[in-house]
Amino acid sequence: MPKKYNSQATIENILMVSAKLFLEKGFDKTSIQDIAEAAGISKGAIYHHFKSKDEIISAVTENQTQTTKSMLESWLSETGALTGKEQLAAILEKNLDCQDAHYLDEVMSGRMKSAEFVLSYMQTCVNQDAALISNIIQQGITDGSIVTDFPDECAEVFLLLMNVWCDPAVFRCDTRKLSLRLRFLQHLMKSIGIDVLSDTLLERTLDLLQKLYTEEVHFNE
Repeated sequence: MPKKYNSQATIENILMVSAKLFLEKGFDKTSIQDIAEAAGISKGAIYHHFKSKDEIISAVTENQTQTTKSMLESWLSETGALTGKEQLAAILEKNLDCQDAHYLDEVMSGRMKSAEFVLSYMQTCVNQDAALISNIIQQGITDGSIVTDFPDECAEVFLLLMNVWCDPAVFRCDTRKLSLRLRFLQHLMKSIGIDVLSDTLLERTLDLLQKLYTEEVHFNE
């Protein structure tokens, strides 16, 4: 039993350290030796759990996906009496308040240097995360609170724009440009029948991004 516990702890340590190094140095410039030294373990210990860096970066993304999915499902179970539109708005609000949902944010506050990580993240948004959002939109269509013929596509585009296009770690921008992007996303979602991005939510999102990217991203250029 102790051996199994230590093995899991080692995996979690490898993933945490790897996420930081990939985003700080870039995927290509991060070696297995770098990860081993930062994690305080041997290269052999890493290869015991992962065959390559590709496996590690996939595991980092999957780990965050599962964490976020579990939180979303828990939140949804608490909002069953709400309409689809109200559920979606409530989840967006809770996501801003939840520290666990943003455990990688501080790591990503530096300029994104790993194209592999960004690509993997985008694929996760479309192939996994969007399904849950689409289900909420479907509920909204059923109860009449949301009007759209494209629930899957709306979910996919929303996540890509919010999580990637509006992330200064990926597309560097100043405060004014970021604010305009968020306003455009609000306008876009409203125009396709999903009016869930309130002015207050946008302001809170902008505040969060400014706090996360104060040093690495020049908001007042």
